[in-house]
Amino acid sequence: MTASTAAITSTHPRDDSRFAELISPVTTAIKRDKRLVKGRGKRLAFALVAVVIAAALIASLFVLPVKSWFQQRDDLARKRTELAVLSNANAQLAADVNRLQTPDGIKEAARQEVGLVGIGEQRISVLSTPDAPVTLPTGWPYDAITQIVAVRAGLAASAAQGTAPAAP
Repeated sequence: MTASTAAITSTHPRDDSRFAELISPVTTAIKRDKRLVKGRGKRLAFALVAVVIAAALIASLFVLPVKSWFQQRDDLARKRTELAVLSNANAQLAADVNRLQTPDGIKEAARQEVGLVGIGEQRISVLSTPDAPVTLPTGWPYDAITQIVAVRAGLAASAAQGTAPAAP
């Protein structure tokens, strides 16, 4: 031994008997009459309850926060998408505001929104005609009319396409 190790050994002597006294209550078996839970089955049930409590504790400390974190991440992605849509709508509205601040933009908006007509112009409104209903009851005179309407609709469609009508 060197002088330095001898000095360390002499200042910190190892007392095995004191260590054994400190650890003996932990390492020695508990006498049967002093056990809290008596019987092997009851000890297993107690151990099972302890495992369930430990699992619940682990779930509450680790699993549930991780699940919540994933849900928050999904909510955040959804909100970012919504923010992008709203930002796009705001940009379009800002462009409309800028356009409406010019004289040409004001004139165009007045024509579209309130039907402004300039000097020397005439307003003509053309409305599309609704299709006539073709639902007729079944029976003798109505079956012939339904066939006639179908043939005429086919002729009109082929004329619009520029093809020769098929023979009925």
